[in-house]
Amino acid sequence: MSMSVAVKEAWWLTCFAEQQAKPDWLRQLQLEEHNNFLARGLPLRRDERWKYSDVAFLEKENYRPATLLDEEHGRTQAAAKHAALPESIFIVMVNGCFSPALSQLAKLPAGVVLCSMRDALTQHGDLLKKYLLPAAASAFANLNMALLTDGIFLHVAENVTLTTPLHVLYLNAQQSHIVSSPRHLFVLEKSARAVILEEHSAQGQDNYFTNIVTDVHTAANASLKLFKIQNDSRAATHFSQTVVQQSKDSAVEIFHLAVGAKFAREDVFVNLNEPGAHADVNGLYFLNHDAQHIDHHIQIDHKAPHGSSNMLYKGILDQQSHGVFNGKIFAHPGAAKTRSEQANHNLLMSKAAVIDTKPEFEIYADDVKCAHGATVGQVDAEALFYLRSRGVDAHTALKMLTFAFAENVLARITEPAIAQYMHNIWDGISR
Repeated sequence: MSMSVAVKEAWWLTCFAEQQAKPDWLRQLQLEEHNNFLARGLPLRRDERWKYSDVAFLEKENYRPATLLDEEHGRTQAAAKHAALPESIFIVMVNGCFSPALSQLAKLPAGVVLCSMRDALTQHGDLLKKYLLPAAASAFANLNMALLTDGIFLHVAENVTLTTPLHVLYLNAQQSHIVSSPRHLFVLEKSARAVILEEHSAQGQDNYFTNIVTDVHTAANASLKLFKIQNDSRAATHFSQTVVQQSKDSAVEIFHLAVGAKFAREDVFVNLNEPGAHADVNGLYFLNHDAQHIDHHIQIDHKAPHGSSNMLYKGILDQQSHGVFNGKIFAHPGAAKTRSEQANHNLLMSKAAVIDTKPEFEIYADDVKCAHGATVGQVDAEALFYLRSRGVDAHTALKMLTFAFAENVLARITEPAIAQYMHNIWDGISR
C-alpha cells in the first residue's frame, strides 16, 4: 500500500507518539517495527492472504491508547467468570494491561514464572531479547510491537508440570474507540507441561480494537494446550497472531471458539522444527449477525521428519455474515514420514451467509501421508423433517442438528473442565 496522506495522518501515529520510554533495545525495536508497518501499510485485497478480508475501514477509525479499567468494576466481571471455572488459576488482563490485583499469582507452583510483560522487561530482559523477535510475517504484528502496551510472560522450567489450567481473561469494557496491543511470550523448557485458556469477554457494544501477538516456544518433549474463546462485543475488531516454535517430540494442542466481534482475524503459524513434533489445531466459529466477519488463516510447517498434525475447523453462519477459512500445510524438503490431515466443514443457516474456504497442501518431501478437504452445505431437510415428525418443535430440532454438527469438533478438546466450559458457552450463544 502506498503511503497516502490518510495513512500518514492515521491514529496509529498518535498512539505511537504517546508511547512511554522503555529499555533502549525495546524502544529501538519498536521504532523499527513502526517504520516497517508504515512501509507496508494496511494489507490490500490483492494480497492472497487478505483476498476476502477488507481492512480499509481501519483508516477511518480514530482509536486512542487504552487506559486501565477501574479494577473494582473488573472484579465483579472476573468473579463471575472464575465461578464458572473454579478449577483454574485466574489471570486477568484489563483493556490489554495485566492486572496483578485481579490475578491469582500466589497459586502458581515452584518453577513457574508468570508476570506482566512490563515487569519481564526489567526482570527477564535476557530471555525477552532471545525470544521477543521482530514479527516480519504481518503488518499487524509490526503494529503490535510498535504500540506494545503490556502482556504476559510465562516461563515453565524443565520437568515442571503446571497441573492447574491458567484461565487468562481479557476484559474490555467502559471505553470505546481504544486500541490495546498485548504481546505474550510463553516458553516451556524441556519436558514442561502447561494448559492455558484465553478468554475475551466484553459487556456492552463498545467499538474497540484488540491486536494481539503470542509467541510460543516448546522445548524437547514439552506439551502445551492452548485454548481460546473470542467473544468480544459486536462492534469490536479483534486481530490475533500466534506463532508456535516446536522442538523434538513436543506436542501442542490449539482450539479456538470464535463467536464475537464485528470483524475478527485469527492467524496461526505452527512450526514443527525438529523430528517427532506433533500439533493438533482445531476450531469452531459461529457467526449470527449481519455484517459479522470472521477470518481464520492457519499454517502448519513440517520442517523435520516424523512430524504429525491434525487440523479440523467447523463453521456455522447465519444472517448476512461472512466467514473465511484458509488452512495451509507445508511438508518441507527433508520432512519425510510426515503425517497430516486437515478439513473445514461449514453449515449455512441463511441464504445471505457466505463462506470462502480454501484448504491447501504443499508437499516437497517423499514418503508423506496427507489428506485435506472442505464442505459447504445447509441443514439436512430430511433430518429436520424426521425430528419434526417425532414431535420436536422447529427451533429445538434445528438446535439439535447444529449441536450435532458442532459436537464433532468440540469433542477434540482433551481437558474435561475446559471442554465443559466451552460447551456451556456454546450452548448459551447458539440458542
